[in-house]
Amino acid sequence: MLLTDWLPDVWARTRAVRVLDGGLDGGPLADRAVLAETRDPVRLARMRQLTTVGRFTGDVCRCLGGPTLALYGVDDELLGSATLHGHGSVSWQRSRFADDLEVAEPRALTLFLAECGVSGLLVDLLGPLVTTLGFDEAPDGPQFRPVGAPAVLVGREVPLVLRDFLVGVAGDTAARLPQDRVRRLAERLAAAEPDPVARAGALLAWLGRLPYPTEALWGEGVLVRRLLAALPVADIVAATASGGPVVVLGALNWAAHQPDDRVLAAVIAPALLG
Repeated sequence: MLLTDWLPDVWARTRAVRVLDGGLDGGPLADRAVLAETRDPVRLARMRQLTTVGRFTGDVCRCLGGPTLALYGVDDELLGSATLHGHGSVSWQRSRFADDLEVAEPRALTLFLAECGVSGLLVDLLGPLVTTLGFDEAPDGPQFRPVGAPAVLVGREVPLVLRDFLVGVAGDTAARLPQDRVRRLAERLAAAEPDPVARAGALLAWLGRLPYPTEALWGEGVLVRRLLAALPVADIVAATASGGPVVVLGALNWAAHQPDDRVLAAVIAPALLG
């Protein structure tokens, strides 16, 4: 049986889908942790669409993938499985078919799985959005912001009240500031902007504009995430919901460093899916 014939047949008999921890090296499916499960017919239909519509590559990704989607029929009979490989690649019954599918809606699939309860997937959206917005670091430029570059601080929309201090601190040094210094910066920012949602929005916009990956992940981005840590998660989510694409990019950077990123899935969907 061809994969294009197998998929409609197995999905027609599917009554539940479980998202399981691990990829091709995760061991027996029955022994794995269940990250999410759905039996709702509407959700099952949406998952079927997101994981079966696209372009077959005729090849397979070389990584082991993960997590794993497992399909179950009546009496909890295992019907088939697929592993996720990076951003938008699904491999159904790899040992049998060896034909990965590049899905038609990769962003929607990631967001859908996050909304179903799977944590740790939103980081897959970070790189593509960076490229779309044009914030990849220049190949011939400094990876960290140098000392004494006020125009760079303006371009990154660093809050005005912090610029006089940061102009004398390089990007890589900003990542290693003592906690008491970070606390004083947070207090200065709070005094200038008492509204925590507006403060979160300003920090997320700053984080979103940092060149990716070095400065955004390991340089000045560390400082911005430490400043965000002084704010309630609810305010960060509210700022994300009311912000534009750059704020969403900053929120994805922040979420990638949290133990659970699912709280952002629903609020960033409108910006990412249009």
